[in-house]
Amino acid sequence: MNSNPEYRAAWSCVPDVVHAETQLRKLEERRQALGDAPSPNVARRKVFEEASAAVRAGAEYPSDIGKRGAEAYRNALEAESEALGLQEGINSLRGHLEYLRITDGAETALEALGKRLKEFLAEVKKPAADLNGARSAEEAIAAGGKAPDAWRLLTSMLGTLRNIRAAQFEILKGLGDGHRLQLLRLKGHFEAAGITPGGVPDDIMRAMTSGQYDVPYLVYIADLPTVWVPTSFEEIEAEDVMDAGTPDDSFVDYTPHVSPIPTPPAPELTGAEQTPNISLR
Repeated sequence: MNSNPEYRAAWSCVPDVVHAETQLRKLEERRQALGDAPSPNVARRKVFEEASAAVRAGAEYPSDIGKRGAEAYRNALEAESEALGLQEGINSLRGHLEYLRITDGAETALEALGKRLKEFLAEVKKPAADLNGARSAEEAIAAGGKAPDAWRLLTSMLGTLRNIRAAQFEILKGLGDGHRLQLLRLKGHFEAAGITPGGVPDDIMRAMTSGQYDVPYLVYIADLPTVWVPTSFEEIEAEDVMDAGTPDDSFVDYTPHVSPIPTPPAPELTGAEQTPNISLR
């Protein structure tokens, strides 16, 4: 199970996923508690072996050996069937969860992440204002007042941003090509809409494209109106199309042209030309 709390919280907004995960957890616990039960044949054989050993030790061979063997077989058969049934349920629910995570459930989870990001960035604005423009821990200490505490608080909040983005990546990855998604992230489209080359400061762009967040980046995006969580793979790819720019629609004539081959000039006479004298013998 994914340990990211933001990932789990996003999927908790999808009732079908919550139900499937709850039932899966119960089945897995039951299967684990059941342990490894012997097969029916092994259980029955054990009854026979114990009876034979008792005879060798001086006891009478059981008169109800058939009943004992059948009872051991039935009990083992029930345990085996339960184990098989539980495993079938586990496999089915795991597949169902994968299905839910690549259909409408993903959009709901991404919408929840978008709301969570908006609320989180609103929380960032208060301590960000207390920094008084400080862009490093040293500058915050020098600024004094509330700045040092604000810097410490904002530093602790970076983990939440990482978790939100990691959850976003994990959910979107299930909807399309993971390699393509990483390329889109390297262009900044993963973090905000409307990102174009040269549109943001270099240090902010580095954090945006690498996921290596710091306090200045967190402060910057808290005031950026286009920070988002796209709700589909197509939505994030559309940003890449916008970034590519408007195609050049100017007319270019590609009709092939044939250039005539000029007639070579006649050779010039030098006066040294002679008619060959051919004598026949």
